[in-house]
Amino acid sequence: MMLILLITMLPVILAAVLNMIWVNVPALRQALGPMDNGRLLADGKRLFGDNKTWKGFWGMIVFTALTTTAFHSIVVIYPAANNWTLLPFDLYQFPWESLAYGAIWGLAYVLAELPNSYIKRRLNIGAGENASGLKGAFFLIVDQADSVLGCVIVMPLFCDLTLGQSIGMLVLGTIVHLLVNMMLFVVNLKKQPC
Repeated sequence: MMLILLITMLPVILAAVLNMIWVNVPALRQALGPMDNGRLLADGKRLFGDNKTWKGFWGMIVFTALTTTAFHSIVVIYPAANNWTLLPFDLYQFPWESLAYGAIWGLAYVLAELPNSYIKRRLNIGAGENASGLKGAFFLIVDQADSVLGCVIVMPLFCDLTLGQSIGMLVLGTIVHLLVNMMLFVVNLKKQPC
């Protein structure tokens, strides 16, 4: 079952990696800058910080739509591949439904990260940084789990999940997110490993 959960999440995992590559490409960096536009709130702190950009926001939506559709095309060519995912690609109209569902999935991913960024700025934790001690350990987990939770929350819009599958996806997705972030750090696409 864990393999099926992992394969189900692969479109969004691949989209996150592609988006991190895209965010690091200099093109459009100025035009699609920080989502908060550098805005300071009444407390004198940024709303989200420099790491939450429109480039990353739109990139995640587009890449998740494309990777979900790519997985759908595999099922169109090899119908038996649908047995390896919880997404009922065989019931989706190709390519429009997979594009739409992927875009929703990507949107949920990026929106779910924003409350965490907002809270971390209020606690004087810089963008792309973490705190030390117990607070740091807490945010290490939240930083990995927030986007996964957003994805799991919207999945009932396009597939049936049991409570056990939802919990499994949240746990496995959080672990995979941590591992992918470490890999992105090793290849210099992230400033810190977690």
